[in-house]
Parts: sequence; C-alpha cells; structure tokens
Amino acid sequence: MNRLINAGWDPGRLNNKLYLSDKKIINMNVICSGYERRVLEQEDGELVNFLDVEVYRGDEYLGRYFVGGMAYKHHRGDLRWTANGIPKFDDASNDEAIKIVTHLALSQFDPNDLKKKVYFRLGTGSPTEEYFNNTDILRKFAEMMKIPYRVVFKHPLFKGAIIEVSIPKMYFKPEGTASLISMTHDDNLTRRKEIGDIFERGYKIIGMNIGSSTTDVAIIKPDMTFESSGFFGIDVGTSNALNLIRSELYKEYGYDIPKVKVDFMIRKYKKVSYKGQIIDLEDIKRRPFENMLALLKTKFFDQLEMKGIDPGEAGAICISGGAVMLIGEKLENFIPGVATQISLNPLFEDARGYYLEAKINELIEDRVENEIFTDVEEIVEVE
Repeated sequence: MNRLINAGWDPGRLNNKLYLSDKKIINMNVICSGYERRVLEQEDGELVNFLDVEVYRGDEYLGRYFVGGMAYKHHRGDLRWTANGIPKFDDASNDEAIKIVTHLALSQFDPNDLKKKVYFRLGTGSPTEEYFNNTDILRKFAEMMKIPYRVVFKHPLFKGAIIEVSIPKMYFKPEGTASLISMTHDDNLTRRKEIGDIFERGYKIIGMNIGSSTTDVAIIKPDMTFESSGFFGIDVGTSNALNLIRSELYKEYGYDIPKVKVDFMIRKYKKVSYKGQIIDLEDIKRRPFENMLALLKTKFFDQLEMKGIDPGEAGAICISGGAVMLIGEKLENFIPGVATQISLNPLFEDARGYYLEAKINELIEDRVENEIFTDVEEIVEVE
C-alpha cells in the first residue's frame, strides 16, 4: 500500500490554507483560465505566486489554470472567487478540486525529483451549516477526489515538474470543531495540560472560529465528546467590517480597492497615502469592527439561549480565525467571567485541526487493520 501523507486543507472565502507536518502554505482563494503569457525578463519569487498549471483527472484534460496570486494578478476578466451562499464542495466547475490538487502538488515539489506520484490522507471541512445540510455533496466530492489528478506545472521556475496527486482518504469536519481540536491538542494528539485542568473541574470548552463570512462554534465536553446542540454557524465575519471600510475609503477618498486588498492593508499598515492624502486606517477600521463584534456577540448569545446552553458551564472559550489578527485584544472577556484563550496561530488553526483529524484517522485505520489481521490469526489457530 502506498504511504499516505497527512494534510489539512482549510478552504476560506478569501484565502486557502494547507497544513502539513513540515510546511504551511497560504494563497488567495481565486482561480482563472490560464494562457501563454509574454514574459520579457526572468520572474523570481515564492513558488506559490507562480501556479500556472494544466490539470488532468485520470485521462480527462480539465484545462489550464492560474491559481491563487497568479490568477489575481494575470486574469483576463474571468477571476473566480468562492461565492458566498454556495457550498464550497458543490464543484460543478472543478475549481475547488483544482485548487486542492494544485496546492498539494506544490507541497511536494522537489527540483531533484520532477516526476512523481503522491498520495494523501486529507482532512478538511466546511462552514457548520453547510456541513450538516449538504452531506451528500461532501460525499460525492470525496469520491471524485479519489481519482488521480495529474498537475503539470507550466512556469519555468518549476522546471517542467509533473506531479500526480491521489486522495484515497478524505475526512470532513465542521469548521468550528477543527480549530477547537487544534487549540486543545499538541502535534502528538496529546491533550494540553491547561485544557485537562478545565475538564477535571467539570467545565466545557467553547470553540469559536471567526472567518471572513461566517463564525463557527463548537462545544466540547469533559469526556472529549462534542455537544450536539453546540454546533452552529453565525453569518457574521470580518467581511462585515471590511465592506464598510471599503465603502468609507471610496466615499471619503475616492479610493476604490477590492476587499482582499483592504484586508491586507489594514493588517500591515496604520496609515497609507493615496493621491497625496494621508489615510488613517486605524481610525477608519475602529467603528466597523466594533459594530461587527457587537453584532457577533448578540447573535452568539441569542443562539446559546435558543439552544438552552448555559455559558456559565464553560471553563474557557477558545477563539481563532482571521479576526484575531485584527481585533484580538477586543475579544478578551467575550463571555464575562469565562477565561478567553486567543489563538497564537489564528490563520492556520482550522488547517492544523484538519491535519490532526487526518492523523487521528490514520491511528483509527491502523487499529482497524490490526484488529482484522488479529481476527484472521485467531481463526487460523482454532483450525
């Protein structure tokens, strides 16, 4: 049997994140049709920015694509983002499959081994409401991903590499559970001591992942099982604030930029200059994010009340997601009287959780396989 590489894939609205034991990759969640570009000088930089690929599924040619930053920079008006309200894995266009296999192939690129076949055990997931409402879609997508995909890298930096990607094992989880598992466990799947202390006192732990378009919640009990009524999604995320900031920039300064650039800009700069005008980003972002947080709290506590969940039964709330990088300090004391644990790796917390999910399933697969062979040995001995 081929060795399976464990990986976690977090398909975000703005960015996709891939997590493996030895590397992490983040790239814009965009794709467009590829073409033969006219390049005068040699291009150089991080390989993730040059994903110009041809993709085959089995013997079927799917086409040529620019993926991620390459698509954002060189599209010809056909740039495609994951659209809000559409299940990520309802993949009639093949876009999601192409993004996944391209990044998996990139993770295994080796300039000294340009033609190879690689096999993955992939953990991934979708927003909580999509996960529970679209199980058939997820099942069909996993079946489709079992077919080998051949990724041909066209950019000269890849030296003609051809990598065939197979995903015989694919495991889905709701987004909220992935980040919570990640924040409560070490890489060797051992529960962190501070988490064990909370459970020993009989408290539950709430996990909250604040993404671009949705916030996903999960609640884990002291016996390490998830509370069934504690799975829910909230239609509030950083996009609520980013859209308001974008509108303000255009209204006050005539500065019209896409949401993804607003997101990048306010993370990196306190002030920027545009056509001779100094724009105070710290001031502009303050009110939109305060409003977003107030709305999130209102909807969060409404959900708890509706589901009969007492927040006082929680010993901690673990918060992750892109919002942590923007308003981390304002998330403290999210639930009054309950300890707040803020992720130290907010962008990759879900991806790491999916990676740990793959590792957990590897152990389960090994145990089942050993049990099967043990049964066979016992039968032989009886005979």
